[in-house]
Amino acid sequence: MEKVQGWEVFAMMSLVIISAFVTAVEAQSKSFLINCGTNSSVNVDGRRWVGDLVPDGNHALSSPSIAASTAALSNSSNFGPLYKTARFFTDSLNYTFEGVQGNYFVRLHFCPFSFGNYNVNESSFDVVANGLKLVSKFNVPSEISHKNSNSQSSGSNSSSFFLIKEYILPVNMDVLVVEFLPVKGSLGFINAIEIVPIVDKLFADSISRVGDNSVNLSGRSIQTMYRLNVGGSEVKSNQDSNLWRTWEVDFSYMITANAGSEISTSSNITYASTNDSSVAPLLVYETATTMSNTGVLEKRFNMSWKFEVDPDFDYLIRLHFCELVFNVPKQRIFRIYINNRTAADNFDVFERSGGMNKAYHQDYIDAVSSKSKTLWIQLGPETAAGAAGTDALLNGLEIFKLSQSGSLAYVEPYDSTGNSVGNSKTKILWVGIGAGVTSVVILGVIISFIYCFCRSQREKLSDTKNNSPAAVKKQEPHSLDEETNSGGKMECQE
Repeated sequence: MEKVQGWEVFAMMSLVIISAFVTAVEAQSKSFLINCGTNSSVNVDGRRWVGDLVPDGNHALSSPSIAASTAALSNSSNFGPLYKTARFFTDSLNYTFEGVQGNYFVRLHFCPFSFGNYNVNESSFDVVANGLKLVSKFNVPSEISHKNSNSQSSGSNSSSFFLIKEYILPVNMDVLVVEFLPVKGSLGFINAIEIVPIVDKLFADSISRVGDNSVNLSGRSIQTMYRLNVGGSEVKSNQDSNLWRTWEVDFSYMITANAGSEISTSSNITYASTNDSSVAPLLVYETATTMSNTGVLEKRFNMSWKFEVDPDFDYLIRLHFCELVFNVPKQRIFRIYINNRTAADNFDVFERSGGMNKAYHQDYIDAVSSKSKTLWIQLGPETAAGAAGTDALLNGLEIFKLSQSGSLAYVEPYDSTGNSVGNSKTKILWVGIGAGVTSVVILGVIISFIYCFCRSQREKLSDTKNNSPAAVKKQEPHSLDEETNSGGKMECQE
């Protein structure tokens, strides 16, 4: 009898443990796809997005606010049907998600459109997630204009009419609260919210800083700044089905377009580590950019990518590699530079990944100062290698901003054309200083000319007076004494 009771207790404890494990797994695997500003759901991107007013025990809306909609959008997108509705707000608005535990991708979708008397061009609001500030004084149309302006200035003809802000957040409270807080007298809006669990580990606990010690990533929140498929076409979110990430083309970020040659493979690619299956889809590793000119005599040729970033933050740079050509080591050796400092030398993808067609990635951390807004990534020849082994290769690139002091926000106001207001003021200041200096120089030249002219006129007048007949003195007759004193001799005539 006692043995039977013991087995019953053991069975009950096992069931409790299994139930807790299943619950934790379900919490880790639960996604939230919210279609804001409506009580209906829509199928977009191969997934079902639930209206934020649909009764659901997993998410709650603090206040109805304003449900906005538009009949049509001016441009097309995979997310077009999702962007025809939005939730407008002039007061604080909260979305609460229950049963959230672990690391999650949080994506906020914004697509501005006119609605009633609400002018989205005048929107300005903050977004906070579990106390972490994500954006501050955020104006969506201005940021979209700024992004399009940068793209067009780099030679790209593409433009966007929507914006997606992506974050990687650790959630330890079993609940995620996303707060939208309009600036006083202003408004804000949100089209969709996407919360996707990260089951596998994406980042190591510590990553080496360029030229310094390692940085501990434990507990830090992250914002995705750039995610590029180098040398290939765009990888859409439904082609990265585990985490639904979008990989842009790198053309508009490369300084010299013809600095690299695109290559691709139809061979089967595998991950160098079985733990890397979530790092990037294999599509990213099937294409690459290599150096066009590997025989430069002085070996100073680099492939360069330039990115605009927020100042005074640490950045995690993830580079994706896969050797697609050589089946032996030491055929492709190069250096990696981050912000003009050597991050790695004698870099051989074949050796590091363990062979050909092996997907591999390398992470670095670098700080951007408060006086800089640029991050450079460069790959170039290894000066110690022979001319035949100085080629470089890159398959993909990601840049992440790391939180500090409980914030990922940076305020950068833009005007309606997408230009930085701060830069405009600086330009005006320098134009004013330049105009002032120029005026002083011109005035100095004029004064010098007048002075020289007046002096020349005085000298001419003086010469005229000295040479006139009235100015010549009349010669007086010499006296006898003067003749004598001057040595003259007097003779008597008889």
